[in-house]
Amino acid sequence: MRRCGVLLLIGLFVLTAGASGQSKAEENLYKLGAEILKDLQQYHPVHATELGIHEYDGYYTDYSAKEVQKEKKRLRDFLARLHKYNGTKMSVDARIDHKLLVGNCETAVLRLWGIRNQDKNPNVYIDEAVGGIYAILLSDYAPMSRRLDDIIGRMKRLPAFLAQGQDNVKNTPPIWLDYARQNIDNAISFFESTRDQFMRDFPERAGEISEASDGALAALNSFKRFLEQTTPGAAGSFSIGSEHFNHLLESEHMLNFDADSLLRIGEAMIAKTKAEYAAAKERFESVGMPKSVPPYVPATFARQDVFDYYQWEINAVKDFIAEKELLTIPANIGDCVPIETPEFLRGVIGGIAYQPSGPFDAATTGYFYVPPISEEDFEKNQQSYFSKIAKRDFRGSVVHEAFPGHHLQFQIAAQHPSEIRRWQTNNSLVEGWALYCEELMYREGLYADEPEKELNVLKGILFRAVRIVVDVKLHTGQMTYDQGVEYMMDTIELEEWARPYITKEVLRYTMDPTQPMSYLVGKLAIEKLKQDVMAREGVAFSLKSFHDRLLAEGSLPPSLIRRKLLQ
Repeated sequence: MRRCGVLLLIGLFVLTAGASGQSKAEENLYKLGAEILKDLQQYHPVHATELGIHEYDGYYTDYSAKEVQKEKKRLRDFLARLHKYNGTKMSVDARIDHKLLVGNCETAVLRLWGIRNQDKNPNVYIDEAVGGIYAILLSDYAPMSRRLDDIIGRMKRLPAFLAQGQDNVKNTPPIWLDYARQNIDNAISFFESTRDQFMRDFPERAGEISEASDGALAALNSFKRFLEQTTPGAAGSFSIGSEHFNHLLESEHMLNFDADSLLRIGEAMIAKTKAEYAAAKERFESVGMPKSVPPYVPATFARQDVFDYYQWEINAVKDFIAEKELLTIPANIGDCVPIETPEFLRGVIGGIAYQPSGPFDAATTGYFYVPPISEEDFEKNQQSYFSKIAKRDFRGSVVHEAFPGHHLQFQIAAQHPSEIRRWQTNNSLVEGWALYCEELMYREGLYADEPEKELNVLKGILFRAVRIVVDVKLHTGQMTYDQGVEYMMDTIELEEWARPYITKEVLRYTMDPTQPMSYLVGKLAIEKLKQDVMAREGVAFSLKSFHDRLLAEGSLPPSLIRRKLLQ
């Protein structure tokens, strides 16, 4: 699935150095960039696999105190070398890439040495254990017989990796420990099913597969016993504190405001969106909301029809974008395939999600995770499933996760010529763009048959505004986990059936600071940039051209794209 390794990466930087118009400073910057990316790939081999770089597919991260200290020193050395370019005359693209490298190094130091989740969150080890195997399985960079070598290599190294986890993890927040105790069972099931599949597919290597998987499963079961015997730490110890939160806003998202300002933005957007929602609801009710009539369910309606509809809707929305000329869809964009959420991810993904192909990957298929449908569930809820198809309820999900949202945005970003750009996955752009698309597609008429969908769009914005408040307050110690759940339930006015989903959502927020706020903050930044480009270009402004230029820059903070478009 992912194709471009470190040796090729370095070669590309060297080959492009000295290109027409490139200064000596820029040439040296890109050589330094190759060193930095090589280091990040080596130290985070599972992340490298996910991005499509396969030189380290047999390895896991070394979280020993000695290696963490070494990596911290390397990153600080890189930062010192990068800071020498401050004030140097370079092209706007080189300045953006320089800023990205600085942000990457500063964020890596902060997460590894400041926030230190590897020392208190056992899910770091469980997720990397499973993700390291799953990323290879999902990939298509080589025949499965060749990929099996890397999977066996990782399985053999898993006992030492999980032993580090047992040595490192202390004072785990209770909610992280509770989740880890569920998560480890999913991980064990995943490794067992992977072993069984390979034993069937490669009987000639049964002994080798059995030896590696037995060792991996023994290590996972040892980790499970460790979790069962672990005493939880303080309930609020998931909080990273204001200083670290502000640092992430600056280094990762490149925002010029702090947590207090962000909180005010979230609260203001909640009030604004609630008022807009109330006005829109009153408007629709004044003309009479359409009444829902349960559709006739054909006797031939089957479970597979639901998945066939998912794929049909993906293709239909893609065609709508082309018809409306909202942006250019390159001919080489890969398929987006809906599949049931893998079992090991179901504990933290309660709804839908998207798994992109790696930006360095030869294969370009993206996977759209949808909630599993058992035969029993389908038989019991046939009317509901058919009604959702009849009303095309999946459109909104497609807009966010597939077209023109994540799938298209990731695929276009992967085509950027700069390997530094292709390494980036900034959430303010990734999630901000997907949320921006939700309103865009409503305004452009995707839901012309259901104008009341405006309420859904506003509800989605409200949900993301509430996320900002919860994100800030969780990680600055102003809100407990339980308070976060209740705040979301009350502020969004959700019914009780939504509670299981919200509990998973808030759990995720505790483990990934600044990710929840990125949706609406990114959307607002994109809208402001559009307004400013429109004001500059006047009658020459083209929405399609704006979208094409925005996405062409890659998955980097909107503030840096702003530099390029308004240079």
